[in-house]
Amino acid sequence: MKFQKDRHYAAPEAAERKLLELANVIEAEQGRAPLSEINTQFMAAGGSADQYARAVEAAVDHGWLTLHASGGYLSFTPLGACLFV
Repeated sequence: MKFQKDRHYAAPEAAERKLLELANVIEAEQGRAPLSEINTQFMAAGGSADQYARAVEAAVDHGWLTLHASGGYLSFTPLGACLFV
């Protein structure tokens, strides 16, 4: 019998929620959230690279986060910041 590996963030909404939680903590400390740091923590929490990429794309599409022109940082939009008030 084969067992599938648990997919913590298989639901896109769950992956996006985890990404926003991580970005909120990191941005509060640094003013912006480095993608590498969020990615590392997302993977440590059990997410995959594919789930992470989809979560970033969805959060940007929803208008909650913006991706810095360099591609290295995420920042909350005013709409995204309201999620944590």
